[in-house]
Amino acid sequence: MKKIFLTICSILLFSSSAIAWERAGGISLSFAGIDTKVTDDIDNNGGTPDTTKNITNDVGIASIFFEGSNTFGDQGVFTVGVDLIPMSAEFDSRSTTQSSLKAEGDGAATSGTNRGTVDVDRHLTIYIQPGVMINDTTSVFATLGYVTADTSTTVQSVSSTNKTVDDTLDGTKVGLGIKKGMGSNFIKLEYSETDYDPISVTTSNNTKVTGDIDNTAVTLSLGRSF
Repeated sequence: MKKIFLTICSILLFSSSAIAWERAGGISLSFAGIDTKVTDDIDNNGGTPDTTKNITNDVGIASIFFEGSNTFGDQGVFTVGVDLIPMSAEFDSRSTTQSSLKAEGDGAATSGTNRGTVDVDRHLTIYIQPGVMINDTTSVFATLGYVTADTSTTVQSVSSTNKTVDDTLDGTKVGLGIKKGMGSNFIKLEYSETDYDPISVTTSNNTKVTGDIDNTAVTLSLGRSF
């Protein structure tokens, strides 16, 4: 599915056929709420998680985008594009004080601070935006996108040695927005939700820590056609 989506977007965006695509680029600023459900499965036995914690983190994110648009019918407009966060970012970082459940089982309970950090690099969104013109300069659109990023997850546990795992974070994005043209320039305002695949780290004492991340965002984009 991912390969099909990427192939279709590439063909549409870089097609050199007689169809006249209007190309554009710009910058975006997103105000995002990142919701993470963290679970610990001690002994990694696949049963009910031993601990569960829900975390919310509000962040501001800047990105750059490049897209191509074309009209169809009387009012239809179709856009395909890519959006890149060009810098590394700490997606989430949290700590909690907790007793070592494994140590309790051995009669030697200890307590301390568990910490988890997810750093994200090369966060890329490939998207399509079918829309409808509501007047000569304004359109409303829906967004469907595939999201991928490189991640570095570090876990510091009371009952095990620290561990860092490099992985790929994938997800899907859906959204609704409005676009206003101003000559060669335009502005877009969009509300979106991104559902990422869970990421997991298994510590040295066989505790599996899993983070399930969701992202809701309001994004303001400024662009220019060329």
